[in-house]
Amino acid sequence: MSMRAPIALLTTVAVFGMAGASSRATAPPVGPLPPSPVTTITTVTQELVSFALPRGESGLVWRTARDSNPAVAREFAEGDIPGNITVVVFLAHRPGTTDVAFGLTNDEHIKAFRAARYHLIVKPRP
Repeated sequence: MSMRAPIALLTTVAVFGMAGASSRATAPPVGPLPPSPVTTITTVTQELVSFALPRGESGLVWRTARDSNPAVAREFAEGDIPGNITVVVFLAHRPGTTDVAFGLTNDEHIKAFRAARYHLIVKPRP
Protein backbone atom coordinates (compact mmCIF):
# COMPACT_ATOMS: atom_id res chain seq x y z
CA MET A 1 0.00 0.00 0.00
CA SER A 2 1.51 3.30 -0.99
CA MET A 3 0.60 6.77 0.16
CA ARG A 4 -1.48 8.73 -2.28
CA ALA A 5 -1.34 12.50 -2.47
CA PRO A 6 -4.93 13.12 -1.26
CA ILE A 7 -4.47 10.85 1.76
CA ALA A 8 -1.15 12.48 2.63
CA LEU A 9 -2.71 15.94 2.31
CA LEU A 10 -5.71 14.97 4.44
CA THR A 11 -3.42 13.45 7.07
CA THR A 12 -1.25 16.57 7.16
CA VAL A 13 -4.27 18.85 7.53
CA ALA A 14 -5.74 16.61 10.25
CA VAL A 15 -2.47 16.43 12.16
CA PHE A 16 -1.91 20.17 12.21
CA GLY A 17 -5.54 20.69 13.21
CA MET A 18 -5.23 18.37 16.20
CA ALA A 19 -4.45 19.58 19.66
CA GLY A 20 -2.93 17.77 22.58
CA ALA A 21 0.50 16.94 23.91
CA SER A 22 2.11 13.55 23.96
CA SER A 23 2.57 11.68 27.21
CA ARG A 24 4.80 9.15 25.48
CA ALA A 25 8.04 11.03 25.98
CA THR A 26 8.03 10.55 29.76
CA ALA A 27 6.09 7.29 30.11
CA PRO A 28 7.82 4.04 31.11
CA PRO A 29 8.31 1.46 28.33
CA VAL A 30 5.35 -0.70 27.36
CA GLY A 31 5.68 -4.31 28.54
CA PRO A 32 5.08 -7.46 26.47
CA LEU A 33 2.47 -7.04 23.74
CA PRO A 34 -0.46 -9.42 23.29
CA PRO A 35 -0.68 -11.21 19.92
CA SER A 36 -1.86 -9.12 16.98
CA PRO A 37 -1.62 -9.21 13.20
CA VAL A 38 1.20 -7.34 11.45
CA THR A 39 0.21 -4.92 8.70
CA THR A 40 2.79 -4.17 6.01
CA ILE A 41 2.89 -0.63 4.62
CA THR A 42 5.08 0.43 1.69
CA THR A 43 5.87 4.06 0.98
CA VAL A 44 8.66 6.26 -0.42
CA THR A 45 11.05 8.65 1.28
CA GLN A 46 9.74 11.99 2.56
CA GLU A 47 6.13 10.76 2.71
CA LEU A 48 3.95 10.85 5.79
CA VAL A 49 2.58 7.54 7.06
CA SER A 50 -0.34 7.68 9.46
CA PHE A 51 -1.48 5.01 11.88
CA ALA A 52 -5.13 5.37 12.93
CA LEU A 53 -5.80 3.63 16.23
CA PRO A 54 -9.24 3.34 17.85
CA ARG A 55 -9.33 5.30 21.08
CA GLY A 56 -9.46 3.04 24.11
CA GLU A 57 -11.95 3.07 26.92
CA SER A 58 -11.63 5.63 29.68
CA GLY A 59 -8.05 5.75 30.91
CA LEU A 60 -6.64 3.57 28.10
CA VAL A 61 -4.15 5.19 25.73
CA TRP A 62 -2.06 4.05 22.76
CA ARG A 63 1.68 4.29 23.33
CA THR A 64 4.61 3.46 21.09
CA ALA A 65 5.68 0.04 22.31
CA ARG A 66 8.93 -0.61 20.48
CA ASP A 67 11.61 1.67 19.14
CA SER A 68 11.49 1.90 15.37
CA ASN A 69 14.61 2.63 13.36
CA PRO A 70 14.78 6.46 13.32
CA ALA A 71 17.06 6.36 10.27
CA VAL A 72 14.14 4.86 8.31
CA ALA A 73 11.10 6.59 9.88
CA ARG A 74 10.54 8.99 12.75
CA GLU A 75 7.44 10.00 14.64
CA PHE A 76 6.32 13.31 13.21
CA ALA A 77 3.06 14.14 15.01
CA GLU A 78 0.19 12.64 16.94
CA GLY A 79 -3.22 13.62 18.16
CA ASP A 80 -6.87 12.75 18.48
CA ILE A 81 -9.52 13.14 15.82
CA PRO A 82 -13.20 13.49 16.76
CA GLY A 83 -14.87 10.10 16.47
CA ASN A 84 -12.58 8.32 18.92
CA ILE A 85 -9.53 7.91 16.70
CA THR A 86 -5.93 8.47 17.74
CA VAL A 87 -3.57 9.19 14.84
CA VAL A 88 0.20 8.82 14.99
CA VAL A 89 2.11 10.10 11.95
CA PHE A 90 5.61 9.04 10.97
CA LEU A 91 7.86 10.65 8.36
CA ALA A 92 9.57 8.16 6.05
CA HIS A 93 13.13 9.41 6.21
CA ARG A 94 15.44 6.98 4.36
CA PRO A 95 15.02 3.74 2.38
CA GLY A 96 14.89 0.62 4.52
CA THR A 97 12.53 -1.32 6.76
CA THR A 98 11.43 -0.87 10.34
CA ASP A 99 8.77 -2.21 12.65
CA VAL A 100 6.36 0.11 14.43
CA ALA A 101 4.32 -1.23 17.36
CA PHE A 102 1.77 0.34 19.67
CA GLY A 103 0.32 -0.94 22.93
CA LEU A 104 -2.97 0.09 24.49
CA THR A 105 -2.18 0.69 28.16
CA ASN A 106 -3.91 2.09 31.22
CA ASP A 107 -2.42 5.58 31.32
CA GLU A 108 1.35 5.15 31.79
CA HIS A 109 1.35 1.59 33.15
CA ILE A 110 3.43 -1.02 31.33
CA LYS A 111 0.72 -3.69 30.79
CA ALA A 112 -0.63 -3.65 27.22
CA PHE A 113 -4.24 -4.77 26.73
CA ARG A 114 -4.13 -4.61 22.93
CA ALA A 115 -1.43 -4.26 20.32
CA ALA A 116 -1.12 -2.85 16.81
CA ARG A 117 1.94 -3.86 14.77
CA TYR A 118 3.18 -2.54 11.45
CA HIS A 119 6.09 -3.44 9.17
CA LEU A 120 7.08 -0.28 7.30
CA ILE A 121 8.98 -0.53 4.02
CA VAL A 122 10.45 2.75 2.75
CA LYS A 123 11.64 2.81 -0.85
CA PRO A 124 13.68 5.52 -2.59
CA ARG A 125 11.64 8.23 -4.26
CA PRO A 126 11.48 7.51 -8.02
